[in-house]
Amino acid sequence: MLGIAKLREKSKMASFRVVGLVGVLIAAALGTVPVAHASLLGESFNANIAITGSDDNGSYTITVFSGPITAGAGAEISKSVSKQLTFGGFHTASNQITGTVTVDVTDHSIFTNFSGQAQPFQLTSTFTNIPDTIIGDVDSAAGIVAGVNMDLSHSFDAHSVTYSTFYFGFQPGTNVTQTETLTLQAATIVPEPATLVLFATGLMGLGVARRRPCSLRASGPEQDRETGLRR
Repeated sequence: MLGIAKLREKSKMASFRVVGLVGVLIAAALGTVPVAHASLLGESFNANIAITGSDDNGSYTITVFSGPITAGAGAEISKSVSKQLTFGGFHTASNQITGTVTVDVTDHSIFTNFSGQAQPFQLTSTFTNIPDTIIGDVDSAAGIVAGVNMDLSHSFDAHSVTYSTFYFGFQPGTNVTQTETLTLQAATIVPEPATLVLFATGLMGLGVARRRPCSLRASGPEQDRETGLRR
C-alpha cells in the first residue's frame, strides 16, 4: 500500500507538469509569437481615387472611388469616368473626359491605370490603413509620353501611399499605368485575452507541480489511512 500511495503522488505531480507544459506550448502556437504577413493580398485597407482639374467654370473634382477594398484576384476597382468640360467657351466632345480608371493590387504592388480620353487633369491615388508596415516604395509608370503626360509624384509613410499622374491636355487614346512597388515589413498578431489566460494557466500548472514535492517533504511522516503504517 505504501508503494501505491507513492505512485499516486508521483502520478499527480507528473499530471501537473504535463498540463502546464501543454498549456504553455498551446499558448505559444496560438499567438504569443509574431505571425508574418508581408503581403497585400487578403488585406483590407482604404482607397481614395480622384481626378482634379479646372476649366472655364473653375476647379473640379471627380471622386472615382472612396472606401475600403480587399486585395485579391483581379482588379479591385474599375470605374468609368465622364465629364464635360468648357475651354474658351466651347464644350464639345473634344473637351470631354471619358475613360476608365482601374486599380489592381498584387502581392507587393499597387497599379492605377487610366484608359480613354484625357484633358488637363491630375489623377491621384491614395491608400491608407495598410496593415503591414511600408519601409520602401519604388515608383514607375508605363505609357508616359514626354510633353503629353507625366509621372507627377509619389510618397509613403508606415501605413499609407499616395501617387499622381498629370495630363497636359486633350489626349485621346491615353493608356497610362502608374505602379508603386512596396517593401513591406511583416505585421504581428497580438495575443488575444483567451490565449494569455491559457498561457498563465500553463505556468501555474508548472508552478504547482514544482511546489508539491517540497510541501510533502516538509509535512514529515504520515500514517497511511488504510493500513495505519507510517510513511
